[in-house]
Amino acid sequence: MPENQRSLQRRRDWWVLRYGCLLTLLVAFAGCLFFSAFVNAMTFVNGPWVFLLAVCLATATAIPYGVFLIWTDRNGRNPLYLIGTGFLWGAVVATAISLVVNTTVGLVASGYIANPQLAEQITASLSAPFIEELTKGLAVLFIFLLFRRHFDHVLDGMIYGAVVGLGFAWLENIMYYVNSAGSGGAEGMLKLSYLRGVLNGLSSHVCYTGLTGMGFGIFRILRKGVLRWLFIPGFWGLGMFAHFMWNTFVGPVVGIVGVESDRELLLVGLPVAIVVLQSPIMGLLAFSGMLSWLHENRVVRRELADEPPQVVHPDEIKRLVPARKRIFFSFVRFFLRGPVHWWHHRVLDKLLIKLAFERWHVRSDPSVTWSPDEDADIYELRLRIMERRRQLA
Repeated sequence: MPENQRSLQRRRDWWVLRYGCLLTLLVAFAGCLFFSAFVNAMTFVNGPWVFLLAVCLATATAIPYGVFLIWTDRNGRNPLYLIGTGFLWGAVVATAISLVVNTTVGLVASGYIANPQLAEQITASLSAPFIEELTKGLAVLFIFLLFRRHFDHVLDGMIYGAVVGLGFAWLENIMYYVNSAGSGGAEGMLKLSYLRGVLNGLSSHVCYTGLTGMGFGIFRILRKGVLRWLFIPGFWGLGMFAHFMWNTFVGPVVGIVGVESDRELLLVGLPVAIVVLQSPIMGLLAFSGMLSWLHENRVVRRELADEPPQVVHPDEIKRLVPARKRIFFSFVRFFLRGPVHWWHHRVLDKLLIKLAFERWHVRSDPSVTWSPDEDADIYELRLRIMERRRQLA
C-alpha cells in the first residue's frame, strides 16, 4: 500500500458531462411525468375504482418480479437508487414517448389502410417493437455512460435493462387493465392480469430490454477490440426482434394450437406461444446470468487473494463467495452476535467485494497505466475496510 498518498492515480471522472446529462434527462423526465400524470389522472377521474384495481393488479406481480431481479444481483453492487431510476424511466419516460409515437403511427396507418385490424397489426409489429425498445434502451445507455462505476459486467446490464422493462410493463399493464374493464368488467381485468402479469410478466418487456442491457454488459467486459462495438446495436436489435416476433406471431401460434374457449386460451394456447416465441431469449438470459455469477466469484477470489492480511483475512474469501455461503454466515452472525455486529459485517462484506471489482477494473482497463496499489480509489477503500475492522474489534 503506498505510503505517499500524493503519488496515487485517480481514474478520470467526467463530472461535467455527467451532471450536464443528468440535468437534461431531468427536464425530459419532468415533461414525460407531466404527460403521464395527465393521462392517468383522466383515467382515474373516469373510473377511480377501476383505476385503483388496475394499479393493485399490476403492482401485485411487479413487486415479486422486482424482488427476484434484485436477488439475481447476488453480490449486491447495483445501488437501489439506480434500480429505482431505471424502473421510473420505463414507467414514465418510455411509456409516454411510446404512447405518443404508437398512437400517431396508428392514426396514420388507419388513414391509409381501410382494414382497421391490419392497421392495428402494422402498429403492433413495426412501430411498437422499435420505439418501445429504443426508449427503454436509452435508460441502459445513460446508466452505462454516467454511472460506469456501477456497471461492471454482463449481469449488471441485464438487471438494469430488466428493471426498465419491468417499469414499462407495470404502467402499460395498468392501461390495458383499465381498458379491458370496459368490455369484460372485473373478470376481464383478472383474465388479462393473469396473461400479462403472471404468464408473460418476465418473458416480455423484462426480457426484451434485458437483451439490450446484455449487449452493453458484453461491451463493458471486452474492454478493447473493434468487434465489441457490434454487441450494443446487435443485442439492442435482438430485443426489438424478439418484441416483433411476439407481437406478430402470437396470434398465428395460438391459432395453430386450436383453442376454442378463453380457458383453453389462458391455460394452453398462450403458454405454448410463450414457450415457442419467448423461451429462447429467456434461456439465453438465464444462461448468461449463471455465467456471470461464476465470473463474479472468480474475480473476488483472484483479486482479494493478493491483498495484505490487515485488509483481507485469507479465510474471509472462502466465506464471501459463492453468495450462498455469505448469506449463511450472515444469518449465523445475526442470531449469535446481534443485529449491530451483523450490520457492521454486512458493510464490510460489501466493501471487500467492491474492492475486488475495483482492482479488476484497474487491471483490465487498457486506459489505466498504473497498478492497483497506485490507484486512489483502491487506497481509500482499503482505509475504509481497516476502519470497519477497528469498529468490529
